Amino acid sequence: MSRLLFGMRVSLGASSLCIALTFVISLVLGMASGYVGGWFDQLLMRVCDVLLAFPKLILALALVGTLGAGMSNLILAIVIVQWVSYARIIRGMVQSLKTQDYILAARLAGTSHARILLRHIAPFVLPQMVILLAVDLGKVILLISEFSFLGLGVQAPAAEWGMMINDSRPYMLDHPALMLYPGLMIFVTVMAFNKLGDGFRDQLDVQAANKGRGWKRNGSGSSRFIRSKSKHSALDKQQM
Repeated sequence: MSRLLFGMRVSLGASSLCIALTFVISLVLGMASGYVGGWFDQLLMRVCDVLLAFPKLILALALVGTLGAGMSNLILAIVIVQWVSYARIIRGMVQSLKTQDYILAARLAGTSHARILLRHIAPFVLPQMVILLAVDLGKVILLISEFSFLGLGVQAPAAEWGMMINDSRPYMLDHPALMLYPGLMIFVTVMAFNKLGDGFRDQLDVQAANKGRGWKRNGSGSSRFIRSKSKHSALDKQQM
């Protein structure tokens, strides 16, 4: 139990750091690309196209193999792989928002570009990104566990769930609990973050709150509340 709890600290800490760095980089580059446009937008999108041409796992493996095994190099590789998709989503949202009438009116009134980005565009972008990041936090935990299982992440004697599963393989038949409990912790944690992302979507997605909720009568005549998730949220667009 102590080793599982210590491994939780490593897994959650490393994945949270990956998500935080990815969020900052993608937010800055995505908003700048969508708002400024021009050669900077074209250059950034070509870089994104090159990185998206490779499967994320293969690209991360290549980066870790080049940089060397270790948690710091693994975090750097995951950030390099992850920021691209977020930046493209943010760019698309900013491009659609900057043509709205209230943005054009703010620019005609002499509002600075920084104030437009922070006060008029960011409040619409941030809720969608919180939903995506909450769900992808579970994916990052899985990715870190996979690399630690392969011996490319956390190194002994530190504890991490993926490395604990790898260390328990020789004793799988005699003591299966050594592999069962770390795998169960990974499963429960990833499921919890997926449910957290769904909860954030219900609370923060304006379209889901306005269009996807309503009262409906069931067969017994009593009223029950029906929730349907909006098909136009940023999370659904990424999954499609």
